Amino acid sequence: VIMKKALIYFTMIVGIIAFIGACKKSDDSSTAATTSCAGVTGWTEATSCSGTASGSITGIDNLTFSGSYSKNNILAYLNNGQDNSTGCVDNTTSVSGFSIGSTSAPTGTNSMIWEWVVTSSSSIAQNYKFYSDTSCQTEIATLTLGYKDFTVGDNVTGLSATAGSTSNLQPSATKVSYAQSCTGMKASTDAGATFLTAVYGSAGVSPTVGTTHSCTTGGDTINAFMKLDNESAVPAVYGALGGGDNGTTFLHWDDEATTDWTSNVDTLLTLP
Repeated sequence: VIMKKALIYFTMIVGIIAFIGACKKSDDSSTAATTSCAGVTGWTEATSCSGTASGSITGIDNLTFSGSYSKNNILAYLNNGQDNSTGCVDNTTSVSGFSIGSTSAPTGTNSMIWEWVVTSSSSIAQNYKFYSDTSCQTEIATLTLGYKDFTVGDNVTGLSATAGSTSNLQPSATKVSYAQSCTGMKASTDAGATFLTAVYGSAGVSPTVGTTHSCTTGGDTINAFMKLDNESAVPAVYGALGGGDNGTTFLHWDDEATTDWTSNVDTLLTLP
């Protein structure tokens, strides 16, 4: 379990660094821009950057990709400090061990939500939410990374059952692609503002406390393998640990795969 947690944390760090790098490249190529959002010259104001689950995407293993997929959900099945109905985790080790690059969770964080959600038939988002209480009620900061143009491609077969330290992978997956589109953020406290500024480093993010910033932040198309796994015994086993199967589904997600699963594969679970 420790190895799985370490892989999940490492995968997230690589993903967020890649995102920020893409944004910086965009900023560098837009030196003539005079617009700004959240203090960043070159970012433009967006109408919104939704992190709310809505709609569904079909064609991945002929199953429906919808709702929320939690990076921390496995903690609930191990009775390790997560509310499986909301994705809120208050496990001290998990909260204190969280980091984006070299930036830890905001000062005073006692619970958090870390999830991917389907936001429409062609878009997805990643949410990071931090709270000062232990039940995800009193907000410190939120960060949403939005992706558009989600496209389902061909199915692939003959893949490895293991990749790096990850096991229980399926031999088939579906090719998908999507592109970065927006960043949403809100600092509800000074600690939240300090966190968001630190996450983006030299990009120059300067959020106003109490204000929701929705910024258009484009990026290159990302190609990935995805597998919605309700075919093996693994989802049922974890569901049983949580008090019954509960319709548990694994989502294996690898945004570095081209011909086979890589060590970057990430495994998320649905919230029943």
